[in-house]
Amino acid sequence: MTKTKRIAALALGLIMSGSALISCGNDAGQAASVTAAANDAAVTEAEVTTDPNDRSGYKDSLPEDLDFGGDTVTVYTIEVSSGTDYVIGGDEMTGDIVTDTVIERNQKVAERLNIDLKFIPNATSYDQIGNAVNKLVMAGDTTYDYIFGQQFGLVAQATKGIYYNVLDLPYIDFSQPWWWNDYMDEISIGSDKRFFLVGDYFIDCLRWSGVLFFNKDMYRNLKGDPAELYQQVFDQKWTLEKMAALVSDCYNDLNGDSIKNELDQYGFVTYVTYSSSDRFAFATDIHMTERGEDGTMTWTMGTERQLKAAELINKVFWNDGSYISKIDVNLADPIFTEGRSLTLGNATLRTMEGDAMRAMQAEFGMMPNPKLDEQQENYRSLVHDTAIMGVVPMNCARTEIVGATIEAMSAETWKSLMPAYYETALKVKYVRDDASAQMIDIIHDSISTEFAFVYYATLNNAGQIYRTLVTNNSNDFMSTWAKLEKGATKALDKLNAAYLDNVG
Repeated sequence: MTKTKRIAALALGLIMSGSALISCGNDAGQAASVTAAANDAAVTEAEVTTDPNDRSGYKDSLPEDLDFGGDTVTVYTIEVSSGTDYVIGGDEMTGDIVTDTVIERNQKVAERLNIDLKFIPNATSYDQIGNAVNKLVMAGDTTYDYIFGQQFGLVAQATKGIYYNVLDLPYIDFSQPWWWNDYMDEISIGSDKRFFLVGDYFIDCLRWSGVLFFNKDMYRNLKGDPAELYQQVFDQKWTLEKMAALVSDCYNDLNGDSIKNELDQYGFVTYVTYSSSDRFAFATDIHMTERGEDGTMTWTMGTERQLKAAELINKVFWNDGSYISKIDVNLADPIFTEGRSLTLGNATLRTMEGDAMRAMQAEFGMMPNPKLDEQQENYRSLVHDTAIMGVVPMNCARTEIVGATIEAMSAETWKSLMPAYYETALKVKYVRDDASAQMIDIIHDSISTEFAFVYYATLNNAGQIYRTLVTNNSNDFMSTWAKLEKGATKALDKLNAAYLDNVG
């Protein structure tokens, strides 16, 4: 491919991904700008003269004369290297495009606002981060100006009154393309309180989005041209029925011991049923709750769609071509990376960053989790509950500098880090073919969550009902819900009341 053609191709790719990257916001002006960009790109190859990944000229809404006099902004980050790398970066430039861009982003914002950024990693587990914030606030400790932490632990403390309502933060502009408004709205109650920050700055939410990987070499040997599988996705025909049929005849007793184990060949492997079943369930566009006019939530359980989803998901997990690794040891990933399974279920975009996937000998591709049926309008990709998001402690006394810093970091992430990670690392460095790069656009466009899933730990685990159903290979949704209903209803009423009456 000539240099001119490569530039033209990149232009087309950015138009596709640019639409995806702002899809989680809901600003009509930004949508119009993307349409305009698409029109501008309808030029001949010879006319493409600028870098299509360059967003540096985009103007955010922060005042140009902000100056905080060298004051220090202290940020709490969890001590998880794969997530923290995208917050802090490395100790020095290494030539890695992503971590180097993180360092550059932080330096640009520090210089722009005249601040000293201080990141402090803390060894806080995914389920204890909310408790850690609670202790800080209750003790009147104002060491940290804002906090990076896992979704699971943070939302568990949502009703405690320990988080600042970020709708009141100065300088935050939620109309900008770097904010994921649909996601933040889904995990809030009412319209006047928002405690959790989700957007491009909190890039872990993208990295933890669910995907399916498939072995292209095995597909070629067993089925035919892998392009057929991609085409099903493009044609909006990739469904649970199609996947169950795809994997069912792939089993092969490779070691001849007549026992299904990790040494054999499969069509589908996954590490336990838990997070995998979550991704399959919410990919079917089911909704366990609905929002009233006042923003409060009520249960909507037992729909025909939910019942059908249980039946079809079990057809994928429990058939002759499937293998589920036990909780004590993850045998599923090695089965796939060593070339003995057609598909891998317990995976996210960040899985590609691991050494095992990067060293995999067989060619692999990726797809979104399947739809319920062909009538479903769009694919949906669930964000795992340990993805990192942001909060501001309720006792924050420096809202001006905090709001400006978060907005500036978010803007600079969108301008520089997202193109580096999304366009270069994900779509060039990690994938093995052009079609997989297009799959990333589809997956990103479909990133979503569901209120009941996010708050399941405080809602009698009702949001994870499919974990129970799939683990037990049961289609009896209603009986399972009946055991949860009383406790879940009481818990949801309490959560609604706490949000509207007692919090913020």
